[in-house]
Amino acid sequence: MDKIDQIFARYQASLAAYPEWVQGLLGGSTVSDFFINNSLQTAALAFLGWSLATFLERRHNNQMSKREKLLADIKISTRKTAPKNAKDGILIYGSVVVAHDYFRTFFIMFRKLIGGNIKAYERLVARGRREAYIRMREDARLRGFDHVINVRFTGSHVAGRFLSAVEMVAYGTGVKSGQQSRQP
Repeated sequence: MDKIDQIFARYQASLAAYPEWVQGLLGGSTVSDFFINNSLQTAALAFLGWSLATFLERRHNNQMSKREKLLADIKISTRKTAPKNAKDGILIYGSVVVAHDYFRTFFIMFRKLIGGNIKAYERLVARGRREAYIRMREDARLRGFDHVINVRFTGSHVAGRFLSAVEMVAYGTGVKSGQQSRQP
């Protein structure tokens, strides 16, 4: 009996103490049955996780679209000059940390090994920038400003063992133009 068969025999013996449904779920009469059963379960779990993450990402994008429409009256500019009659300049910012789920993180790590464009990471950065931009506009609205000038972005990678996240910060100078802006 080789080493793998010995390990598998010990595994089956320890599995005998569990209910029959657990044995059927995790067991198998041979080593190949064991790997086939667990591979199918892992694939099903990965598909479920990927589907849920995609659903939540789309929902977040839809929520951001609605929030952007409500903030359309807040004017944004990368120019350093304020509009005429501008008053009360103050720093306005929006910050967010956005992370991927474990399944996409696994595929990102695999893609890093072979190289190339990482589309999932591009979407993560774009979502982070968009959310930071929206939060900056919400901050401007909360403080009563109708223009944000000299807008800039900065970001950093937040890394851990199985963590693929980015922090995005959008900031600028909030000014009041002297014109009445419509409030929702």
